[in-house]
Amino acid sequence: MSASRRRGRGTPLRRLARPAAGIAIVASLALTACSAGTGSADSSSDEPQDFTFSSWNYGEDAQKALIEEEVSGFADEQGVNVDLVSYPYAEYRNQILLRSRDGSTTGAAQLDIADIQSLAQLGVLEDLTSYADGVDYTDAALRNGQVDGVQYGLPWYTGSIGLIENEQILADAGITEMPKTVDEFEDALKAVKALGGDIVPYALATKPETIKDFIPWFRTFGSKIVDDGEISINDDGAVAALEWLTKLNDEGLITLGLGRPEARTLYAQGKAAFFDDANQVRGTLTAQAEDPTLLDHTVPVQRPVVQPGDAPQSLAWGGLIVVFKKGPAHTAADFAKYYTSTPEIGINRYEQIGSVPTTETALADPSFTNDAYASTWQSQITDSASPNPLWQFPNYSQMEAKLAEQIQAALTGQTSAQDALDTAQAEMQKLVD
Repeated sequence: MSASRRRGRGTPLRRLARPAAGIAIVASLALTACSAGTGSADSSSDEPQDFTFSSWNYGEDAQKALIEEEVSGFADEQGVNVDLVSYPYAEYRNQILLRSRDGSTTGAAQLDIADIQSLAQLGVLEDLTSYADGVDYTDAALRNGQVDGVQYGLPWYTGSIGLIENEQILADAGITEMPKTVDEFEDALKAVKALGGDIVPYALATKPETIKDFIPWFRTFGSKIVDDGEISINDDGAVAALEWLTKLNDEGLITLGLGRPEARTLYAQGKAAFFDDANQVRGTLTAQAEDPTLLDHTVPVQRPVVQPGDAPQSLAWGGLIVVFKKGPAHTAADFAKYYTSTPEIGINRYEQIGSVPTTETALADPSFTNDAYASTWQSQITDSASPNPLWQFPNYSQMEAKLAEQIQAALTGQTSAQDALDTAQAEMQKLVD
């Protein structure tokens, strides 16, 4: 089921009554056509028009009231109604893709950066390049919403999955500086292991569902992963990376069977020197930490490189606001720009829920710059992060499953890295052709 609410003209959302009959009507429209009234509007009109904003976050208690208040600012200023529509996160991608094909999704919508390529290929999205002009979005944030040089999504929030270290454990192991190269990183892991006990030097998430954590390492060793539209997951760089990771496993420097939650738990217990996670993990660590000083020793760091001078790798993630061609595209695009570029909104969202802003102005605010952890993560990891190259394919999740299966086979010694990735490449390429 979807959740839906209409923002009425001139009435602040937080004070809006929600008559049961009215909600039922709007929810029904969302299920069948995401508001038939907005779908029939003239997309070329310059006059502000009612529109729909779809967002999975709107269906979550943590953001529902915040989104209502934020949207009311635009709705009141423009004198329009905004239908807020939500689907559960697990269903959201399929709902948006399916409804965009038949034109029943109109207006603006939240979109994971992983899905911008798939939606753009359907030809249903408005080109928002002109709406990004003159706005000081960060380069990294803008890249997340681009397909073939066209700005199909404006960046709402941005982040990355990067490497985190426990400086105290490293200091105990005699490591006083973050390793800069892969060889130095491996030496540091061995020094941590020599401490004994039940410490996992690098709590790499090795479960199949977290296979994306291997992508930055493949890139670190020079793999393109996708080369001119063809799967190249078995190139020399990827093979070298998997051989190295297999060696780390054989030497007990990483361990099998870890997912993201298990890696967080190990780190929170002081039993891991390194792990990968998203920039917002700090809240989880604070809640789970057995030692209240853990966060004092937790530092986001650049991923080591093979050769000095190589570009450190990390995986971008984030949310976009896209606009559909059908319906009131002009008003919806104005909203997308307003929502993503207004500094006060970005700063407030960061202060309320930790969502990192996407403009230089908001990032320069003391509320962000005075937060050493957040500002370091931004400069050391997010600013140079790149999306997963597999996201350009509609079947990327099936591709990742094929890759995960073969990586597991290599890590457990069932096959060589080369043979595993040759098999993965062949199976993944079938999902392209």
